[in-house]
This record gives sequence, C-alpha cells and structure tokens, in this order.
Amino acid sequence: MLNKTRNIFITVVLVLLCLLCIFRLVSADTNAPTIHEPENSAIDLLTAQELQWIAEHKPITVGVDGYFPPYSFLDEHGQPVGMAVDTLTLIGKKLGITFVIDDEYRWPNIVTNFHKHNIDMVLTMVKTPSREDQFAFTTPIVFKSLVIITKKSKFSINNRGDIAGKTVALVKGYQYSDKVGTEFPSVTPYYVDTMREALEAVQAGHADAAISFLAAANYFQLKYSFADLKVATFYEKNNANESIAVRNDYPLLTSIMQKGIDSLTATEIKAINEQWGANISLPKDYQGLFELAVVAGILILLLSILVLQSKLNNRALLLANRETEQANTELNRLKDNLQQLVLDRTFQLTNSENRYRGLVESLEDEYIFYQHDREGYIYYVSPSVTHILGHTISGFGDYYDKFLTDNPKNKAISGYIKRILAGEHLPPFDMEVFDVDGNPHSFEVLERPMYDASGQCIGCEGIAHDITARKKQQDELYQLSHFDELTGLVNRYYFKLLLEDEIEQCQKSSQPLALLFLDLTRFKVINDNFGHSAGDFILQQAAERIIKGLKGHYVVSRFGGDKFCISLPNTSAASANIIALELIDTFKHHFEFLEQTIILGCRVGISTFPEDGRDAEAILSQADSALYEAKKTPFCVAFCNREQAIYNKKRLLLEQSLRQALQVSTLQHSQLFMVYQPLMELTGYRLSGFEALIRWEHPDLGVISPAEFIPVAEDTGLIFELSRWVLSTVCEQLVIWNNKGFDFKRVSVNLSALDLMNILLAEELLAIIDECGAQPSWFKFEITETALMAIPEQSIDILQQLRSADVHVAIDDFGTGYSSLAYLKSLPATTLKIDQSFIRNLMDSAEDQAVVKAVISMAHSLGKIVTAEGVELQEQVDYLLEHGCDIAQGYFFYRPLSAHEVGIRFIETDKQPLR
Repeated sequence: MLNKTRNIFITVVLVLLCLLCIFRLVSADTNAPTIHEPENSAIDLLTAQELQWIAEHKPITVGVDGYFPPYSFLDEHGQPVGMAVDTLTLIGKKLGITFVIDDEYRWPNIVTNFHKHNIDMVLTMVKTPSREDQFAFTTPIVFKSLVIITKKSKFSINNRGDIAGKTVALVKGYQYSDKVGTEFPSVTPYYVDTMREALEAVQAGHADAAISFLAAANYFQLKYSFADLKVATFYEKNNANESIAVRNDYPLLTSIMQKGIDSLTATEIKAINEQWGANISLPKDYQGLFELAVVAGILILLLSILVLQSKLNNRALLLANRETEQANTELNRLKDNLQQLVLDRTFQLTNSENRYRGLVESLEDEYIFYQHDREGYIYYVSPSVTHILGHTISGFGDYYDKFLTDNPKNKAISGYIKRILAGEHLPPFDMEVFDVDGNPHSFEVLERPMYDASGQCIGCEGIAHDITARKKQQDELYQLSHFDELTGLVNRYYFKLLLEDEIEQCQKSSQPLALLFLDLTRFKVINDNFGHSAGDFILQQAAERIIKGLKGHYVVSRFGGDKFCISLPNTSAASANIIALELIDTFKHHFEFLEQTIILGCRVGISTFPEDGRDAEAILSQADSALYEAKKTPFCVAFCNREQAIYNKKRLLLEQSLRQALQVSTLQHSQLFMVYQPLMELTGYRLSGFEALIRWEHPDLGVISPAEFIPVAEDTGLIFELSRWVLSTVCEQLVIWNNKGFDFKRVSVNLSALDLMNILLAEELLAIIDECGAQPSWFKFEITETALMAIPEQSIDILQQLRSADVHVAIDDFGTGYSSLAYLKSLPATTLKIDQSFIRNLMDSAEDQAVVKAVISMAHSLGKIVTAEGVELQEQVDYLLEHGCDIAQGYFFYRPLSAHEVGIRFIETDKQPLR
C-alpha cells in the first residue's frame, strides 16, 4: 500500500513537471505577433461617414519621434524615415490619405503637442493604463523587446536582476525609464536624450549598462561601430509594443487607422522590416534554457528514483522504463534544438559582419574611419581615404596635425582630443584637411576614446564625414542671403542686422553713429533708355566709387534699386556731412558705357544716432526722409527734420495721385488739363502762337502747381508718361481747331531734360503727332538751356531731326545757363526765349537790361527769333520793342486760357483782341 501511494505521488509530480515544461516552451512563442492576410483592401471597408470625415479634417498631422531608429528617425537631410514611417506611408497609400508629419521630432515636445491637440496622431506610443485615459490606440504596429546592453570587457550581466546597484543609461521621457526605477530602486539612472547617447554612455564608461530596444541597439551598433558593446540579456520580451495613438476626440480616425493597419499584408510588413534590418532573430534567453535544463535534471533524478522503485514493483519498473524512454527523446530534441540555436546565432553574426562590411564599402564616398594613439599618431585609416583625399593608406600614417590647414577652426582640435582622451563625451566637431593636391576638405568628426583590456585609454577612434560639398552649398546660400549679387555689397536684410549691432556698440561706448542714405539722380532714365545692362554697369561702378570714397570703419549696402546705405559708427553729424559732400563730388565725373558718355549725380540724406532714433528702423526711416529733402537743396545733402517727414508724406501722396490721374485722363474727363497762353508779335500785336501748359486740379487737394508736381514726375520717372500725355492731348486739340479753320500758328510744347536722354526721342514725338492726325508744322518744342547743355551732342542730334521734319525749336529760359558759343552757333533752334527773371526787374536793373540787349543782338546775328517771357507792364513792352524783341508773352497780353476760352476769344469772335 505504501509503494502504491508513493508511485501515485511520483506520477502526479511527473505530470506537473511535464506541464511546467510544456508551458515554458509554449510561452516562449505566445508573445510573437500574429499577422493575418486581409481578404479585402482597407479602403473598401471605409464607410461613407469615414470618407466624409477624412475630407473634412484634412490635413491629418502626425507626430514622429525623430530619434527612434530604425522605427523612426531623421536622415542626413533632416527628413523622417524608418520602419514606422514607411508603415504610415503605406497605410496612407491604401486609404488615400496624405499625412503631414509635424516638424517637432523630440519626444517630450511631441507628447506636449499631442496633449494640446496641436497634432492629430502620434505614430508610435506604448499603450499604458494612464495613457488609455487620455488617448485612443490601435493595435500595435511595432513589436519590440527591451534588452540590456553592456561592454564586452566589463561587468558580467547575465539576467535582468544583475542590473541592481548598477548605473544604467535610460532615455528621458520613454515609458520604460520610469518602470526600471520602480522595479530596481537601487539602480542609478544616467538619463540621456536618445538611445544612441545611451549606447555612447556605455561605450565611454559613463554607465554600466543601457536598456534599449533590440532593433534600435542593433541599428546603432552597425551605424556607429560600437565594437565593444554586446546584448547581455533581455529586460522584457514583447512588452514594449507600440501602437498609433489618436486624439480621444477623434474616434472615427481611430477606426480608420485600425482598418489601415488591418489592410497590411504579411508580405508588405516583411518587406518593410527587411528594408530596415529589423527581421533579426531575438537573442536567445539562456536563463530560460537554464530553467529547462534544471527541469530536465529533476526529471532524470525522478526517473532514477522510479528505477529504484521498479525493483520492488515490476509494474512500476515497466512504467518507469516508458517514462525514461520519453525523457530521453525529449532530451535529444532539446540537444538538437540547442545545436540549431548555435547555428542560427553563428549565421546572425556572419550576416552582421557582412552588413558592417557592406556599410563601410558603401560609405567610401563620404566617410573615413581612423584610429590614433594618445599623441595623435594615426596607425589605422580606412581605404576610403584614398578615394576622398587621394592619400594612400601608408602615406596617411603620420601625426594628424600634419594634414591640417591653417583654418582657425583647426586650432581647437587639440583641446577637443584632450577632453575626449579624458573620457568626456563631445558632440561632432569641424576639421579642415588638405587632400593630396593641396585642396582643402571640410570634415565633421566624431571621436570616442579606445580602451585596452585593462580599461586604460590608449587613444581615439573616429569617423570623419566629408561635408565639403554641403559646406560649399551653405556658403553659397549664405552669400546669396546676405549680399547683393550684382555689386557684392551687403544686402538690405544683413545691413539691418549689422546696423542693430553697431547701434548697440555705440550705445555702450556712448559714441554717435551716422547713417547716409544715397541714391543716384537720373538713374531710371539710364535704365529705360540704355537698357538694364547699362543700369547694372552703372550700379557696379557706383558701388566702387562709394567704397573708394570712404575711410575707416563703415558698412555699405545696396538697399535696392539705385539706393545705397552707409553706416558710419563713431561718426558725428559734422563729419558725416563732410563725407557726404565728398561722395557727391566723386559722382560729378561722368561714366563711360559702350562709348556713351553718361552723366549722373547723387543725393545724400543723413540721420544720426541717438538724435534721430534709437534703433535701425527709426534712423533708416529718418535718413530716407532726409534724402527727399536733399533733392531740393543745391548741395544735394540734407539732414532729417519734422517738416521733411511731413513733406515726404505729401510727396508720396502726390506720386500716387499723379499715377492715378494719368490713368483716367481724357479730353472729356480729367484731373489733368491743358491751358494755352498766347504769344504776341510786338510789332502790330498779332497772334504768333500759343504755349501749351499743363495744369492739375486734384479732387481733394485742389489746384496743384506744376512747380510742385513736375519734380515729382521727374524723380519717379512719370515724366515720360506725362510728356506723352501732354503731346497727345495737344495734338487732339489742334486737330479740332484745324477742323474749325482756326490759324493758331505754332503751339509750343515743353520737353523735360530727362526726355533728351532718350536717343529715339525725335522718332517717338513725330510718331505720336502722326498717330493723332496732326502735322509737325503745327508745333514748336521748347527745351531749357540747362537741359540742352547736360548732353549737348545728343540734344543737337535730336533737335536736328525735329527741324528736318518742319518742327520749330525754342531754347527756353535762355540766359540762366552757361551755353557755349560754339554750341549756340550750331544749335538748330529757331527761337531764343529770354527768361522772365530778366524781365521782372527790367526797368530797375541795369544788369538785366544789359543781358536782354545782348541776347537780342546775339540771336538776331545768328538769324534766330527772340521771345520775352513774363511781360506784365507797358514799360517792359516799350523797352523790348525799342530794342528789337520779336515776340512777348505774359499777363500784359493774356493769362493762360482754357481751350474753351481760346475758342471764345479767337474763333467765335473771328478776331484777336489784345486782352
């Protein structure tokens, strides 16, 4: 009875142990994810409501951890890539959704943005009870196991419990980091920002171990050649799987993403995993094998007991024999499995070695791997040094500083290496090295210390990334974004930054600063008439003249168009005024372009710090205002004042209003209109013609004097459009008068000095006359003496073309300029007009009388007619008549008349009254 009871007890124990073995063997595979092949595509399963929701909520923004390789990380171009990103892209393709990845890639910031609903989803997140209360989750898309990484040469850690009392590198903000602290209070955490930094901490000896995900650890070991690291054991298996997390107020989006995940096939998932090297076998849990071995030992012991019992009971002996036979079979199976495990591990190591070799070979265009001792002697360099720098491997065996250029950045390298040899963890630093031909190459270098078996630092090993092409692109982009491409001067954006810095320095040292705002006169005329190539040439030459005219510390910027800005720190207002006058003097000399003589000038507005402002924007605005004031002064230099700011505002209004007036002006409805002042023969007081004068009546500002708006038109280039409008309007009016039979003689039309810059002026004027149906013989064009002498040769050519077409020419304001007698003799003008400044005080000024008599005498000797302007008194008329003046105009005879008034006085009455 005792033997029977003992046999029953032994049988029960055997059954329990067998069940335990089966449970341990089965549980090893229960955590593996199961992938079902979907029968239909996910997009076919979306409901109408889900499709409508997608259409209404575009775009869908996704937060992606940029430091979680190979699942998600940033490539060398700063773009997110990895297994999870490819999975998201594939889901989007199947569902017809284009996801927008948020530009924040740090995990703590991603979680913060997710809480604030700044993003709709997080691509990978571990589902925990606390997070389930805040977010919705899909089924996992990333299956991960946590492993413990240690150095091969230090600290034997065989199971998760061995980390107790150790220093462990953990990633801040990751879910498992807090869990480790809870489970192992004796662990000293060494917090880092990324898993790569966790492995580097172990490699550098800052931590005894690091806890990382298996695939991520494998990725970093291959990428950064962490040769001294190994996977010691599991921390947890398949318990850190990550799902797509969705805002809890978007339940439909959770359903849509789940359908997208369900639509992925096993083939597609396998392809993504193989692409990123994630189809790796998990390291074998030797603790589990040890437990199986213990169980097997217990079985053998029990079988031995059964053999002893069989001597007492034949029936028990037969049963024990059968059980022993089964146990032997199981042991043989375990032996075969163990052999297969060894073969698999060997195959994995071979694959890893091949991948490492392939990685090195594929990076030979950009990366050099090297090792040097503590004194800097390079005793190993990868073959890529020949491909990149042209040096042979043996030729590169020397101290590293032999190959360095004299770039100032290289001076810091020796200090970096000393700190690395001391065990300090440094980020990548820059280095510039000569190639075999003496050309410099820029490298980004990452170095780490090397240790011998006893843990002593013996030197450094590093990876040098050739960034020469990237640095060249960066330098080119910097040049384009900070300097003017045409002149090479600082551009507007960079000038403002430098000006702010200079103002700050002057404020600290209690020193003044002057700002010069310079523009070129008549530049738009050059650009319009000679083309942009001439304009570009002038701007380049102007920049050179400005720089040559400056001394000391300054910054010159092309501020846009023909405007230049010059900052002069530690310069007073008086000194700035002298510098401005010197610059103006340098522009008095003409420019030569393709055998063309071009005469320009410049004007300078000046503002000072701190009087005119305490920041860059303020003094720039004040200098711009001063520039407009400079245009009215004979010296072309002005400082800013309050009145000038008011004037500038009105001037801008005039410019805008004049542009609008030119767009809507017609004979029937116009703010602009023409008036006609009769010219009278002094002998007989007969009509000799009219002078056409433009007037402007603004709907809000009232009548605006030509003396006020003509300079605005000349400065802005509107003078060309205004001159054409005047000629066309006069042509239309003369056609009307001609059809009525009115003999208006000739009508004078004024030309601007800027018009004469156009070498095709005569052709264009005659074309307008012809298009309007008028005749050249109806016109007399008036040009001021000053405008004529600016470019005399070209002006004479234009006037000769007009005379050849039977157009008369009058020299207006004669006597106020400095005409050369040689030019006057050859001038194709029919009339000289004495300026009204000589007529105004004619009866009281002997000097004015002398000028008038001289002009009349000289003009008649050259066969030209003389016209006097501004005649208002009988005494003036008598004097002019006595000395032979031919024609006069002024209020003594008629004020300027509208076309309607001309019709009443000269056409309808069929007579020509004097007043």
